[in-house]
Amino acid sequence: MEIEETALPRNTHVIRGHKDAEMLFLDAYNAEKIHHAWMITGPKGIGKATLSYKLARFLLNNPPEADQGPGLFGDVLEKTAVTSLDTDLESPANRLVTAGSNGDLMVTERTEDPKTGKMRNNILVDDVRKINNFFHKTSSDGGWRVAIVDTADEMNRNAANAILKILEEPPKNSILIILAHAPGKLLPTIKSRCRMLPLKPLKSTTVREILVHKYPDLEQDIIDGYVSLSNGSPGYAISLIEHKGLKLYGEMLGLLSTMPNINVPLMHDFAGAITTKKSGDMFLLFSEMLSQFISRMIRHVSYLNSEHTHNIKEALENEFKLMEELGTIIPLDQWAELWEKISEKMKVTDLLNMDRKQTVIDILNMINGALRAK
Repeated sequence: MEIEETALPRNTHVIRGHKDAEMLFLDAYNAEKIHHAWMITGPKGIGKATLSYKLARFLLNNPPEADQGPGLFGDVLEKTAVTSLDTDLESPANRLVTAGSNGDLMVTERTEDPKTGKMRNNILVDDVRKINNFFHKTSSDGGWRVAIVDTADEMNRNAANAILKILEEPPKNSILIILAHAPGKLLPTIKSRCRMLPLKPLKSTTVREILVHKYPDLEQDIIDGYVSLSNGSPGYAISLIEHKGLKLYGEMLGLLSTMPNINVPLMHDFAGAITTKKSGDMFLLFSEMLSQFISRMIRHVSYLNSEHTHNIKEALENEFKLMEELGTIIPLDQWAELWEKISEKMKVTDLLNMDRKQTVIDILNMINGALRAK
């Protein structure tokens, strides 16, 4: 359950902060040891999909070279090393990728359920089987055929088994790129058959540069607030900006500040405002922000009265003060238990299409009750 991404990775041509991963792939290509399957891992919104499209563009613009044999005098011809994954964005292959119509690139992701008109929660086995059919077709001009799975976390069990079968019998000149937010939850047999490309959260300075470039008119203190909430993920920060997340975060903190004697009318007004038909992704955004607040609070409070310091920055004024007030009423392990219960309730609400307003009220009362019990 997550808020909708606002930018299409296939149209994003600049990727920052992942040079090590790019060079790892490039070194394998230059050594002619390019693996048939790559798994790009890391937190949501960190650039996994953008990198996958960059790899796809590179492969589609650099078809496998045929063995040309020895040179004129019997000497072995050395392959010229490629120094960058960058490609000409105006090339025929790249124009088709941008348009979403390159016949040698396939993207597998969640599809719409025709019965409900909503996106399915999982990637189905039939979606994955299409990759096998795709790989066994002849590519144009004898080049690579590339398939991207976005993401492995969303595959159901049957889909995961279908991916495993593809990995066991990879066709020639086919490359499978699998994205995974939490690779630890995947089948070990899937991971063992992939070359790993782990992406780390970006530095705050890098996230800030990305946001300043994209939103040059946004006030600097507002930018800093979104950087603080980004967890090193520029994609998540951009989604927050597009959904006015900092405003919602401030409203949520204002409500939490009334605990353990919660302002009941304010709670009902808040719950109603973020769950109307016109509110869009506000319910999901609240879910993510509440979980993030608790996580940030646990980290912040655990460093109190310690000689060590953490690298968390305040997203809004007096955020740390509220964390210290709430985080010391009950033990941090109890807060961790609350976080798990909240996450599960949000997940069930989304899966079963339960009353969202009542869910928000129940969760806030759950926190308030735990604080009052102390």
